Amino acid sequence: MTIETITLDQLNPPKANPRSSMDAAALEGLAASVKTDGLLQNLVVRPRKGKGYDIVSGERRYRALRLLAERGDIQADHPVPVDIRKRLSTADTLRLATIENIQREQLPPMDEAKAFASLLADGASLEDVATKAGVSALTVKRRVALASLCDEVKALVREGEVSLGVAEALTLGTHDQQRAVIERLEQGWHYDGDDIRSILTGEKPSVALAIFPLDRYEGSYTADLFADDASTFFDDVEQFYRLQSEAVEQLADTHRRTAAFVEVVHETYVPWWQYREAEDGEQGGVVIQFAPSGRVQVREGLVKREVRPSVAEDTQEAPAAPKPKPEYSGPVIRMVSAHKSLAVMEELLANPRKAKEVAVIGMMQGYDWTGRVHLDPHPALAYFAEAEVQPTSYNGIAREAEETTQALGIEPNSSPYAAPARGAWVRLLRSRKEPLALYEVVQGLSDAELEQVHLLLTALTFGQGDMDALDDGESLFNRIAADLEVDMRIHWRPDGAFLSRRRKDQLEAIATESGAVKRMGRLKDYSKKAMVEALVRNFERTKDAADDAPDHDRKGRDWLPGAMQFPAVTSEQGEAAGDAAEPEAEPVEASESVADAA
Repeated sequence: MTIETITLDQLNPPKANPRSSMDAAALEGLAASVKTDGLLQNLVVRPRKGKGYDIVSGERRYRALRLLAERGDIQADHPVPVDIRKRLSTADTLRLATIENIQREQLPPMDEAKAFASLLADGASLEDVATKAGVSALTVKRRVALASLCDEVKALVREGEVSLGVAEALTLGTHDQQRAVIERLEQGWHYDGDDIRSILTGEKPSVALAIFPLDRYEGSYTADLFADDASTFFDDVEQFYRLQSEAVEQLADTHRRTAAFVEVVHETYVPWWQYREAEDGEQGGVVIQFAPSGRVQVREGLVKREVRPSVAEDTQEAPAAPKPKPEYSGPVIRMVSAHKSLAVMEELLANPRKAKEVAVIGMMQGYDWTGRVHLDPHPALAYFAEAEVQPTSYNGIAREAEETTQALGIEPNSSPYAAPARGAWVRLLRSRKEPLALYEVVQGLSDAELEQVHLLLTALTFGQGDMDALDDGESLFNRIAADLEVDMRIHWRPDGAFLSRRRKDQLEAIATESGAVKRMGRLKDYSKKAMVEALVRNFERTKDAADDAPDHDRKGRDWLPGAMQFPAVTSEQGEAAGDAAEPEAEPVEASESVADAA
């Protein structure tokens, strides 16, 4: 049997199933389990003539996946592990489905973890274990990571007191950290997997973590009046890591004199299941975990198991490890996309030649992402239609649309079932119209008036292709914007809506790059809210700065985030990512001091 991966939308429900009915509550429970822990058992399928695959066994799992897809919890192209059987008769199909319903009994997760770890420790490959267990290789990785948990957590997982999601998150911590989290849970605290990942991977370097003499540290500390070592933090993080690294290396050198081996691991997660305790007469080795948080854990008297090198490499990372945060969140990306789209629309209104070119390209299905020759209004219009503060670009477009609807005699929809009107552009492009009456009106338009209507309708449909992604490539939208010489500094100024969605470290970088730090002073003294307000004031103050104005005012006038460029620029492509050094601030005016700003 070979496990392969196909997408959910390639699957077809079985034509026959010995299970005549399915309990709705049980199906809901299965869907919740799949959402939390993934699909733990593959489906058996056979190719369908033409397209897709028919399910032979695993209909309940298929229905649970479809339920999650209908609710938007997973996508239609969600990957599904399957065993593809190409030569099955109808009788064979029914037999396999019956056996699956009668014989299949899933092992408890911790039993799976122990069994998988034992097989891998005896030299089996991930693929061998996955095939024997009838699960995907990813499930094997997720289960075997649980084998590194402390005994207390393992017992709670077996008893059902700790969910799989929480258990997987706990693999990111040391045994002492795991016990501390469990103690908090038993005291009544409520943590989900994301909470625990944040706790274990977001740990700050505190005095309690230091394994070097504190008199070697020359920096300052941050602590409250009654703080203990665990809540007293090093201000100079770079110096802490340097001293901690030196202490770890000295510790490793000491152990190398007597231990069979010494390994220093610089990761949050260590696959401890790949080691066992040394027995009598065996010389054990030492593993020193120097986690990214600065925490050091030393385990002595260990012997390496005979694990395949490929298995060791494939399981060296925790499946529950958090993914790096994107530079821009979804709401920020969508806001940026809407601003840029409206800016290009407004420029199209002033450039008939380019607008006609766009129209011709659209008629030939030459758009990025989707053709809009049926004249769907671009979603950037809806984004700002009901916003409390609307950009000038939107107001100009909406005003022109209103004048056009009046000239054409298009009345608002008076039906009680009509959708709420968002603007005249909705009536132009979506409301039902009597074609002959509209034709009579259009016939009476002058060439210039007809040209302007065509221009408006074309502009209303054009903008960034995918509003939920940064457009940083060679796209038609970026090419049109470049040809129009769109300058977002004319159409947009950094405002609270944008700045409040940036992280504190990103705001500090913006203050430095835009010259605002000259007025704001020491950035560390600001709360995030105060920093946003100070930056908004500075950008408003410098928007009309002359060319002979001070350098920091011209920086404020000209500053633009990389995401607002055509094409968008991310930190990997050259935009500052918030790690710029903070220069010494020079006070400008007493009325603009730190005290006033704060």
